[in-house]
Amino acid sequence: MDEDREKSKKAAIGLFSACLCIAAVCFGVFAYLALTKPAPGEVNPRVVTIAKILVMTGILFLALAFGHLLPVLISHKKREQGEGGENAMSEIFDEKRMRQQFAPYLPAGETVRAGIHAIAKESTVRGIFSGCILDDLTLFPSERGGTIKVQKSKQSTYDVYIGITSYYLLIVECEEYMHLYDFDADIGARAVAVTEVREETSLKDLGTCYPLDEIQQCEVKKGWMGSIKCNLTMKNGDTFKLLLPKLGGLGGGMPHHAQYRDQLVACLSARRA
Repeated sequence: MDEDREKSKKAAIGLFSACLCIAAVCFGVFAYLALTKPAPGEVNPRVVTIAKILVMTGILFLALAFGHLLPVLISHKKREQGEGGENAMSEIFDEKRMRQQFAPYLPAGETVRAGIHAIAKESTVRGIFSGCILDDLTLFPSERGGTIKVQKSKQSTYDVYIGITSYYLLIVECEEYMHLYDFDADIGARAVAVTEVREETSLKDLGTCYPLDEIQQCEVKKGWMGSIKCNLTMKNGDTFKLLLPKLGGLGGGMPHHAQYRDQLVACLSARRA
């Protein structure tokens, strides 16, 4: 596995460098054509067409390099620095690990039918809890406790696993990330059901599992480089802006990514508003 990860890392670096070189050649040839001034009235339409093709090709390879390959390299580098090792670098791109992350949130009797690594661009989830007290980010049942309202949000990108069972949607963080918790947010009880706290409950787990019937709206669009944008709105007002990549990483740890992504998109698209 270590050898495969090293190969995938080298492949990503090689592809990124190749895209930059091709783009540089395209823009270099274009610059040469632009600086080679023809005599007045002797502009060749064929040269103009070639120049346009060169510019578009250069832009395409720059988009490939900076829009697709560079984020992958940065993501791997952050994990390598944050967790101290090459083994951790591609750890999230692993189906076995993904299923382990799903396990604590699976409702009884449910089995994950399809799951992939994705990127959350933004998320906002809300909850109203009664009969509890709050300690840090954990709710504890208490007869003297009151009602606690909370809005959990994140406006920057982070890695998630998205999965579906026969009746549920799972959105689970690949790693633990920082979120903003607002206990003064205006949350209407009509939209958000009040949950009575009967056992220790962590607010970090808020917004991880939803019945598929609770999806109010799903907007699916094509994104850059074969990715799919998926904006979800739940009936209680929770929202997620998700990006489903075309590839499941470069290490081969998610061999069913394309198949599972198609199943996810089909399932969610059936709930478009």
